[in-house]
Amino acid sequence: MKLDFTDPSVTFQSNHAAFIKKLKVLSRDGKLPERMPTSADVTGIELRMLPPFIKDNGTPAVFPFPGFARLYCLTIVVSDVDNQLAGNIDLKGFQRIGDRENLPINKTIFYWQSQNGNDKPPSQIHTMCSVVKSKKDLRDVGEILTKVKGDENYQSLIGTLKKLAKDATQIGMVTDVITQVAGVVGTYLGKVEDKPLGTVINSYTTLHGDFDTPGVSQLSYATRNVDFDFQMVVRNAAKEAPRSARGAAPKKGAKRALAATEVEEVLVDMYPL
Repeated sequence: MKLDFTDPSVTFQSNHAAFIKKLKVLSRDGKLPERMPTSADVTGIELRMLPPFIKDNGTPAVFPFPGFARLYCLTIVVSDVDNQLAGNIDLKGFQRIGDRENLPINKTIFYWQSQNGNDKPPSQIHTMCSVVKSKKDLRDVGEILTKVKGDENYQSLIGTLKKLAKDATQIGMVTDVITQVAGVVGTYLGKVEDKPLGTVINSYTTLHGDFDTPGVSQLSYATRNVDFDFQMVVRNAAKEAPRSARGAAPKKGAKRALAATEVEEVLVDMYPL
């Protein structure tokens, strides 16, 4: 079934018009100037997805039926980091979810950390997360993704994404293609509602200043039926105080904080597009 992931009644989407307006001020004829705001001092970025809160699952509780719903959660992430130009995807299924209940998802969906001083940090990260209600028993998500990757339309869209992700002026087209990729996945989900319970589509960029604040930033987006929450973690070598200037040494047995130049191993629970 073809799903409408952009229905304004259930979708939160970044205001790309504001980004494009700012971009035109800095450029001529749509071409980027030689000097652009950058995240040159950023040494690490992590985007973590917290449990989505289902306010209304669309299934009324009528005795003796408790009003549970079968839900899929689809997540797609694309950035301009060299090894992630095609992006990552994840699909999870949840069998019995009621109103005012969180989906059991708490995971890193994007992670980049500088390995040396020559690494170029990402300048844009595009995300889409959607909760879809199934009318029938859930299908095997691994089998769904396998079929999706063999779809010719899907393969063509992924080729387009690789080209667009390198160009900061194509931010609107990137999110459009991501939505089309999600649409292909929707055709393999079987009998589902014609529009998701909730969808959030966002773009985080250096130009917008999304990576300017070091530390942990809470990001919350509300739709009619689902509230989405994320955490953006940014590490910045230039703005982090040297360890010697942070006061007394940590107590014995306490977990030591990583220095800005240290590398931490983090598992990204996603699959390549």
